Amino acid sequence: MPYELAVEELTVKFRHMMKEYQDMGMYSPIEQVKGRVKRSSSIIDKAYRKNIPLATCKLEEAMDDIAGIRIICQFVDDIKEVVEIIRGRSDMKVIREQDYITNRKRSGYRSYHITIEYEVETIHGRMRLPVEIQIRTLAMNFWAVIEHSLQYKYQGELPEHIHERILKAADAVLSLDEEMSSIRDEVMDAQHIFQDKANMVENILHILEKIHNLMTEEEYQRIYNKFFQIYKTGDMLELADFNANISQLDELLQQRKTKQDEEKKIGEKRTAGEKKIEEKKTEEKKAEEKTMERESQDAASRNI
Repeated sequence: MPYELAVEELTVKFRHMMKEYQDMGMYSPIEQVKGRVKRSSSIIDKAYRKNIPLATCKLEEAMDDIAGIRIICQFVDDIKEVVEIIRGRSDMKVIREQDYITNRKRSGYRSYHITIEYEVETIHGRMRLPVEIQIRTLAMNFWAVIEHSLQYKYQGELPEHIHERILKAADAVLSLDEEMSSIRDEVMDAQHIFQDKANMVENILHILEKIHNLMTEEEYQRIYNKFFQIYKTGDMLELADFNANISQLDELLQQRKTKQDEEKKIGEKRTAGEKKIEEKKTEEKKAEEKTMERESQDAASRNI
């Protein structure tokens, strides 16, 4: 189905956005990305509820949520940023937006929905398909998954006591999102510190691997043990100093290696040149001996 292709491509694109943020050492407003194509049974159920004549209509015109992408964020403010990213994409044409965060549903459901038109290339040519993108926080998603399961169990007719408890849970989720938003800067600072540490450790390990063969085993073990001691303490300043020092050491060792390689090449060229000269001298000597032998033979012939 072309819907599967659309979901696969969009999932890859949003996950790549996450990686771009991480590679640049920046905070990513996207925490998780999930995709799904609505099952045939779900399509039939919805068609029955909405009185959609499946036999005579085009699915892409009758339903705009057959292909779905779910983007999970950490904070409510991140949702706004993701919405702006989607609006600015040239490969995603926004058809409709539904803000269930500002205007939550009576059931307590909160999420931001964007329906886009997305083009896929198939063996039959190009197709433009509607895709529904749901953007939620982690807390909103947890509530929505549980509520959906209960709705399915009771076929949309929740018992009153369950309905009341699910509304209380929705209020708790709202409070949690608000509380987390109030400490967003603190959380982001902590995540930046964690990311900085991870980047430095990755760089140090990469350099250790590079320089292993450029020094004695004793020197290498001393440097490695020092790194491990600093890593265990968790001291970011010491780790940063070590990272800077080992980067300088790497640069010096690489320069030394380059110089040694150049000297080796010069030596090899000199050796090759000397060998050619020696071979030429040998050939000249042999030629001279042959000439002398020929002259001696000629002289002997004349005397006879």
